[in-house]
Amino acid sequence: MARLEALIRRWTLVLPPRMLLYGPPGIGKSTYAARGPSPVFLLTEDGLGLLDAPSFPLVRSYKEMTEYLEFLLEDPHDYQSVVIDSASGLDALIVESILRDSGAKNLGAVGAYGAGYFLQADRWAEVIRLLDRLRTERNMLVLIIAHAELTTAEDAQYGSYDRWAPKIPKRALGQVVEWCDIVAFATRRMYLNSVDKGRRTVAAGVGPDGGERIMHVSGSPAIIAKNRYGLTGELPLAWDSLFEVFSTLANSQKEGCDHGTN
Repeated sequence: MARLEALIRRWTLVLPPRMLLYGPPGIGKSTYAARGPSPVFLLTEDGLGLLDAPSFPLVRSYKEMTEYLEFLLEDPHDYQSVVIDSASGLDALIVESILRDSGAKNLGAVGAYGAGYFLQADRWAEVIRLLDRLRTERNMLVLIIAHAELTTAEDAQYGSYDRWAPKIPKRALGQVVEWCDIVAFATRRMYLNSVDKGRRTVAAGVGPDGGERIMHVSGSPAIIAKNRYGLTGELPLAWDSLFEVFSTLANSQKEGCDHGTN
């Protein structure tokens, strides 16, 4: 038993996080990604603007997306992060590839029993598989950027209510959220203020530039969010807080490895 424990501790490694960041337009998702550790972007829409960040040419097909990911797997490079910007654009490429292959006009017309939607989920799974290989084989952080949409959540106990969610098709969303170590909702710090003698409520930002930019890293009825690092509540929309957590984890596991080899 002691020998087994020593071996397991010795080979325990901290891998870079798999992260899904979503939020409203203009909140700074791409800026956040560009300030991460040595990133390279796979753009499915022209969202970088004037940001100075390495990127592949605009990805125009699902085949190009998988090819570029394979290039990152196979070719020498020093990039430490891979960023897909955005999930909505990736899904559009996936749907276009299925319709082109099948000759159908929409996913519902592909085969029988929802075959088109299963193919859509399968091609998302292939992208996830390639991203996971980049993480494990090339030690790269993975960041997927998504738009936010207001959805209706159904709860057996409390009924239906509104909730912010990443704009990703339902079948693929479950895969992505389950796979990611961090799902974060980017927004501004706000407070609600009653005006007109309480007849209406307006939101106002807390902090400069319309409100401090933050990200929620734990879920609530209002948002889809999660993490596997014990983080609670919200963090600034900046890398410093996450780097501190990862550094602590790496040090603690290194101590475990050292202990296991003694």
